[in-house]
Formats: sequence, structure tokens, C-alpha cells
Amino acid sequence: MGGRGLQKDSPDEILSQINVIPLVDISLVLLLIFMVTANYIMASSLTVDIPQAKHAKTAQQNEVVTITISREGPLYLENELVTTTELGTKMQSAYGKNPNLSVILSADKNVSFKNIVKVLDLLSGLGVNKISISAITE
Repeated sequence: MGGRGLQKDSPDEILSQINVIPLVDISLVLLLIFMVTANYIMASSLTVDIPQAKHAKTAQQNEVVTITISREGPLYLENELVTTTELGTKMQSAYGKNPNLSVILSADKNVSFKNIVKVLDLLSGLGVNKISISAITE
């Protein structure tokens, strides 16, 4: 019974396995840090190239909400990144509190038209009919 193959944990045995659990732990922590900081950086550096208009008027309503559509398509409600569903829920709540709510839609000049129509359709379905489109005057 004293064969070589049956000995366990002999002091001369070389460990040939790498312990990957600490590596996975560190990788997940780094991934989490990068995800949190990337979201913060993207939200704080929102730039939208708004088209110019010759006959634009300034909006002077009491309660104004700004919805921004960036070039890549993400939606921002008052500079806060939201999904289409979240936008609908928050706008329904805001419109329920104030039926005189006005919306300024600010979209990048290179944004896909379908993204603008999607937001306009959502607002129309909620009953919001005071919608202005943001433009820069020349």
C-alpha cells in the first residue's frame, strides 16, 4: 500500500496549479470601478451639436423640461441618462403634476430622425402638446 501514487501532500511535490480566484476578484473590482467612472464621465460631458435656425424664438414658459438626444442615440432628461421606458414614466409623473408642462427637445443635428420621432410619439401619447425644438440662432 505504500506505492508512490498513493502518497498525499508530500513535501517534495511541486504545485503546478495557479490560484485564479484572487485574479478574478481583482478583475471584477477593476471592471466595476471602470463602469462607474465611465458612466460619470459620459453623463458629465454631454455635448450636443444643435442646428442653427434664422427665425428661432426663446421659450419663456414657467415649467420647462429639457430632453436631449445625443448623436449616438442615448436620451437625457435634464442631463440624466434615461431609457425610453424611464423617460415615459418620469414624464408621465411630471405631466400629471403640472399639465402646463413645456418640453424642449434638444437633438444633435446628426441624430437619426427615427430617434426624434420616437420621443415625439412618446410625448404625444402622454398628452404633452407644448413641445419646442431647440436651435441656435444665427
